[in-house]
Amino acid sequence: AADEVKRTAPQARLDVRALDLSSLSSIANFATQVRASHPAIDVLVNNAGVMALPKRHTTADGFELQFGTNHLGHFALTAQLFDALEAAPAARVVSVASMAHVFGRMDFDDLMEERHYSSWGAYGQSKLANLLFVFELEKRLRAAGKKTQALNAHPGYSATNLQSTSARFMSRGLDSFFMDLGAMTIAQSAAMGALPSLYAATMPDAVGGDYFGPAYFEMRGPPKRVQARAKARNADDAQRLWNVSLELTRVRWSLP
Repeated sequence: AADEVKRTAPQARLDVRALDLSSLSSIANFATQVRASHPAIDVLVNNAGVMALPKRHTTADGFELQFGTNHLGHFALTAQLFDALEAAPAARVVSVASMAHVFGRMDFDDLMEERHYSSWGAYGQSKLANLLFVFELEKRLRAAGKKTQALNAHPGYSATNLQSTSARFMSRGLDSFFMDLGAMTIAQSAAMGALPSLYAATMPDAVGGDYFGPAYFEMRGPPKRVQARAKARNADDAQRLWNVSLELTRVRWSLP
């Protein structure tokens, strides 16, 4: 990836580091290294994703893999880099969500899907958690008078490694067939799918709480402001998720 960036932008200054968002110890080590070498961070894009694994897997810390990686990993990372974000003049945290939040449901009685695992249900819950997290983070940032802003974006239907990796896990089943077919016929390029995240991260007219996605049916096209479902702005769920995330990740983050 670094070599590809260098070919495209030879003047780019890169710092490549190992980070496993499914491991709290890896996140802590990464954050310590980054804070030491980059005391001020202008933009954090939380983009790691695991999608619709047919069987339940767990992280190194025992969390259901999709919820643990897609939400808890990013929550812990953002918390541990927050001081560096606040040290920048006007930092932004961008969470990459998904249209899959539409069918997501926060099951606080079984967040880790131990009683009943659904591949797409677990993914939808993790993507709904992404949105709840950022909207709650933005609310707390404003209440605390912080400079950092929190925004959401989603790539629409884009042909990325997320689909191809999920298809490999699914072997040659029907889900895999339709995923491959959609990537070939309907999906836009990964580069186009990145535009909403880039817009949220860099454009002057983007502000905290904004949510960006592709213009055409939120599936493809240039970025525009889009609306999350009402459940993604449920204040009770957002606050409960925040408190549960603090407890599970064991990070200290004093945002009132």
